Amino acid sequence: MKTHTANTFSLQGAGFSNLQNHYRPDSRSKNHYAENMRRIRSIQRQSKQKENESHQPVKALWKSEKYSTVTSKIKDDIQKEPATPRPHSANFLRAHSRMGPPALPVQNRPCSAEPPKEKLTIPIASSASDVKLTRHNFDFIKVNGIAAKNSKMFKSPSLTNLDELKKKQDDELKRYKKGVVPHYLINRKDQWKKDEEDRIANTPDPAMPPGHKVLPENERLQTLNLLKERERELMKLLSALPLRMDTFRLRTEKQELEAKLSEIDEGKKIFSKPKVFVKIDS
Repeated sequence: MKTHTANTFSLQGAGFSNLQNHYRPDSRSKNHYAENMRRIRSIQRQSKQKENESHQPVKALWKSEKYSTVTSKIKDDIQKEPATPRPHSANFLRAHSRMGPPALPVQNRPCSAEPPKEKLTIPIASSASDVKLTRHNFDFIKVNGIAAKNSKMFKSPSLTNLDELKKKQDDELKRYKKGVVPHYLINRKDQWKKDEEDRIANTPDPAMPPGHKVLPENERLQTLNLLKERERELMKLLSALPLRMDTFRLRTEKQELEAKLSEIDEGKKIFSKPKVFVKIDS
């Protein structure tokens, strides 16, 4: 036990001695004066070197030989002699040269004199004590009542015009015939009907072949009537022929009448339709 304690103490003592050696101050002291002098001399040498470098000749700039013989115009202007001053006759007949002496400054007008007391329209304040007030026995209530009774109420022009307009509208409403359609509505209705018929008539029929047009209704009926009348005439001629067809002329005439009747029959079938398409003449 004693041996262990002694070893521990010896180790601790060795550690303490090492710490003392580590934190021992340096016995050598620095010479700050010499250090500063060395630094000053170094700065002086550097500044002297820079000064010597600044005195070195600057390299000449490059200049083209093409313009070496050209003289400077600014140099010629500087070397010229100054022009001689102009004589006094130079101002002869010059603008504003003979306008005479300068005008005198305008002086302020003097203040106007005070008007005399005889011409004053407003009485002086000191004369207010001389004024005497007179009182009259006047019944203002009675006078105002009479004026209010006899006065008339005047309307503004806008209200008057509004009343006249309202009266005029009432008179028109009384004169209006109720239950009667106005003429302008009847005319407008007829115009709408006519426009609709024209629109339907001018609308192209999808069943109409190209290059054709619809025959008007009146022309269709007129053509149909002509065909019927022609048919009646041919029937009379056919019935007037004899029963015996012995000759060639009678047989030929009968055949021609029958052919015409067949053509008329075909035409009647065509023009009896509600729509007839006619080819457009090119």
